[in-house]
Amino acid sequence: MHSLTQEIRSFSRANLRKQRTRVTTLTGRRIVETWRGACLQVEEEAEAAPGGGYVQDLSADLQVGVVKPWLLLGSQDAAHDLETMKKYKVT
Repeated sequence: MHSLTQEIRSFSRANLRKQRTRVTTLTGRRIVETWRGACLQVEEEAEAAPGGGYVQDLSADLQVGVVKPWLLLGSQDAAHDLETMKKYKVT
């Protein structure tokens, strides 16, 4: 069985998929971010989103991911919800 340290040392960047991230600003401006080697390349798309790009989401996100029995991953909404905290036995 390999240790985490061995796994990290043997990891190659060639195994990563190419990733592009589209960011829409509050004003509707669209930017595409792409990693090239160790540099972040930022390009602006020609068209802006009509009517701006910000959509306010007022619904609570109560999803919690169990990474390990002692390690949970969730939003601040879940952290503020007492019933959710009780369900996952957070003290």
